[in-house]
Amino acid sequence: MLRKLHSVPGLIAAIALTIMALSGTVLSINPAVELARTPALAPGTLDVATLAARVNAQYPSLDKIVRRPSGEIIAHYESGGELRASRIDPSTGAGVGPYTPSPTIRWVTNLHRKLLLGDAGRIAAGIAAGFMLLLGASGLVLLARRMGGWRHLAGRIRGSGLQRVHNEIARVALIGLALSATTGLIMSLTTFGIVPDRHTAELAYPDYVGVHAPLPVAGLAALRAVDATALRELAFPAPQNPHDVYALTTSKGTGYIDPATGTWLAWQDSDAWQRVHETVLMLHTGEGIWWLALLLGVTSASIPALAMSGIWLWARRRRAMPRFTCNVSVRRADTVILVGSESNATWGFAAAIHQALTRMNFRAHVASMNDLSSRHGAAKRLIILTSTYGDGDAPSNATHFLKKLARMNVLPQMQFAVLGFGDRQFPNFCGFAQKVHEALCERKMSPLMDIGMVDRQSESAFREWAGKLGAALDAEIEVQYQPSLPRTIALQLIERKDYGAGSETLTSVLRFVPMPKADSVWQRLMGTSLPTFEAGDLLGIVPPGSIVPRFYSLASDSQDGFVEICVRRHPNGLCSGYLTSLKQGDPVNAFIRTNPGFRPTPNAVPLILVGAGTGIGPFVGFIRRNETKRPMHLYFGARRSGDSFLYDEELRSLVGTRRLTTLTTALSSPVEKTYVQDRLLRDAVMLRALVAHGARIMVCGSRDMARSVAAVWERILTGSGKTVADLKLRGSYVEDVY
Repeated sequence: MLRKLHSVPGLIAAIALTIMALSGTVLSINPAVELARTPALAPGTLDVATLAARVNAQYPSLDKIVRRPSGEIIAHYESGGELRASRIDPSTGAGVGPYTPSPTIRWVTNLHRKLLLGDAGRIAAGIAAGFMLLLGASGLVLLARRMGGWRHLAGRIRGSGLQRVHNEIARVALIGLALSATTGLIMSLTTFGIVPDRHTAELAYPDYVGVHAPLPVAGLAALRAVDATALRELAFPAPQNPHDVYALTTSKGTGYIDPATGTWLAWQDSDAWQRVHETVLMLHTGEGIWWLALLLGVTSASIPALAMSGIWLWARRRRAMPRFTCNVSVRRADTVILVGSESNATWGFAAAIHQALTRMNFRAHVASMNDLSSRHGAAKRLIILTSTYGDGDAPSNATHFLKKLARMNVLPQMQFAVLGFGDRQFPNFCGFAQKVHEALCERKMSPLMDIGMVDRQSESAFREWAGKLGAALDAEIEVQYQPSLPRTIALQLIERKDYGAGSETLTSVLRFVPMPKADSVWQRLMGTSLPTFEAGDLLGIVPPGSIVPRFYSLASDSQDGFVEICVRRHPNGLCSGYLTSLKQGDPVNAFIRTNPGFRPTPNAVPLILVGAGTGIGPFVGFIRRNETKRPMHLYFGARRSGDSFLYDEELRSLVGTRRLTTLTTALSSPVEKTYVQDRLLRDAVMLRALVAHGARIMVCGSRDMARSVAAVWERILTGSGKTVADLKLRGSYVEDVY
């Protein structure tokens, strides 16, 4: 529901908000321009009477003097039978140039305030401002949930590249956008009288009969008591009208002055509503506060980027949603499949289960977890597939599930199964799925099987769980799950280096470049290019005879001009066998998947790199790019030295150039039989000191190795007040495991 609350208003108001944002950005420059051309006037240095006298001496037919929020003083007067306006130097009263409001600025202002549509446009602009507030509030809640709670709101944002860009821009611009939207909405409501712009009635014009000759304006005592910096407008009495008076508006109120005596005929202080209205106007336009105007202009410029990235993310989520055929009504269903998903990826797995059950003549109904109701309680079994949002939270379409479950009357004999999807890099892996499983058990429902957990949408783990589900249902469930793959690029192998050649566990370092296409004139002229990526990102390859991609950590980044991976040949390994059999010049189709959680932080804290086997790949990429000589300590586990030691010569060269601070190896050959865990324990004192000074730990390799390394780090950190879980939560301990 919250996701819809965020996306639907954004889609509706995207065009209007983009127009208003771009026009607002243009207008934000105006206060700074006006201030730059306005002579400075310090408070207490000039009164209104003296200012008016100086200007009146230059322009005898003066009609009024206006002081703009920027401090610019404008004189309006008659000349040659026409009304004119000039900018004034307050020190002399002389004009410094004609005041001619820019037609462009006037047009842009009209576009910003009412979309060039009159009152209808004002209404649309007000509604768009309301939508902007709703988008900001809902987006802030969604971001807090993605970050794992409000206290982590300032932490590192996870997700795909586009998600991170969208959320980073929103996080930085949120305060400015909220201020612009709130003040804009108040101004719109004030325009149509929904919010008053004043509490008291306007000051009535006095009944004045002039019987004495008027005094010179410099002699008006009431004007001498008003500082020029408080002036808003001073209107002179019309010479041909003996009943006319001076009308003065200041930052404190409005009044009328007797031209003959210089005393007040009437005065009214600004009430609270008027002061609020002026403050709102100032905060929205930035007039009088040039730096605020520029700041609001910068944040407004972010709206088009947020709109485009938001629409793209929405469209991508829509494309990821599968279509369910033969989805029976909830009243006819004997099996209910409820889905919890943040990015819609889980729906694809739910579709595969639904299709498999339907083929076995089960009457299956699929719905969102937030749609749970008493009607679902009539089914015989409940199957839940859910991802986990952040650190153990519910995804957006499952936030109300547990509350609804607590209120629902369920049958004790109702059976259930829960499958969780998550990322083991998070401390609370599949945490929400575990909460759901426990809550169903507390309601005395019968579990068909233990809770299942799938790491990073592993297709093999999903198939294994589906097989167990089939056994529990006494049915042969054959899932036909095909992941939606991104567009691939054609690569060509240009170089390979083999380690341990001839062994059953041959390991190859493979380098690819984009495959040249002679059929494109543009590509012949401009050449081919790689997508943007960094070391530590993943190269996805679908081997022949499979529909499931395998992922390999990249040891290069796009600036290198090539794609480099380490591949170890596994017995009966479909993809590893395919890749290690490639010859120079052979093509492959691949795609890049960003892995933003596994990259060096931009600061200069030391890095402790722990890897084994092909897990060294991304670390080599990090070290190659360490031009600043940032402290990097590599702990690398290999089988043996010599021709089986990956990157042996290059690593020693990197130590020599100080891009790699220390290289500590562990050889698991029958002769030495040591592991990286042993080397870490040997250096425990030094490592604990590094962590105390903010060092970041990065682990890459097999899951078993990573589990053992984490256990060793717990021993190293004993007594330091830190744990591996704490470090993971802060992003100081990250893993890339397989």
